[in-house]
Amino acid sequence: MSPTSCHSALAHRLALRPCITPHLVQKRTGRYQLFLVILLACELFKMLKIVHLVTGAAALLLSFIPSLRSEAVSLYLQNPDAICLAFLGLLNLILAPVIPYWNRGPRHNLQNLVSALLVIAVIVQTLTLLVPLPGIAGQPAILVSLSIAIVAVALHLGVSFYRSYTPSSAPQNHDMGNRDTGTVKWFNTSKGFGFISRDSGDDIFVHFRAIRGEGHRVLVEGQRVEFSVMNRDKGLQAEDVIAALPRR
Repeated sequence: MSPTSCHSALAHRLALRPCITPHLVQKRTGRYQLFLVILLACELFKMLKIVHLVTGAAALLLSFIPSLRSEAVSLYLQNPDAICLAFLGLLNLILAPVIPYWNRGPRHNLQNLVSALLVIAVIVQTLTLLVPLPGIAGQPAILVSLSIAIVAVALHLGVSFYRSYTPSSAPQNHDMGNRDTGTVKWFNTSKGFGFISRDSGDDIFVHFRAIRGEGHRVLVEGQRVEFSVMNRDKGLQAEDVIAALPRR
């Protein structure tokens, strides 16, 4: 084969390759960055559960130390500081497996504050029991840890039961004429999010709160859906997701 033929064949192969434009690279990079942010949030969410488990177990063990020193376990029930520390430890253990996951917004920040307050309450009560601290700012030290725990519980209840104004609660406000369709690529029911393969070829993030309906809302892999596309802080996301008719 002559050099001219080799050059022609190489040029023909290069011409057949898809053109990778900067716009395509930026789109793919943004999609991967969104996926990495979601994975990081899930890992932090798992770490938060571990923190509550460790804090609760440590509080229960530390609450028995004074009674072991006196070699009288019966004195444990007569020590209000030890009982309070055990109560706070149980509170952390109960919350650990059922911490609600909020993707973003004030709910996410308030839930993190609840976790921090519960851990602080355990630390304060541990110091009260082991140092010991008779009082803080002229008040019994046990009241400080109990007050912190009460505030944390009140915030947790408020965050969990507050129904924010979401697209799923007012679907009539959506522009039904400007909607997209696609197929569910995958959806993690335990985490509450996944991705939809749009008919245009791109993947788009979807959260369970964006699914129209009430109660436990999930999507099934391979399900045909119809949705609106919204540009959020973390990229394009599907909103007001409903089931669509299968393609013919």
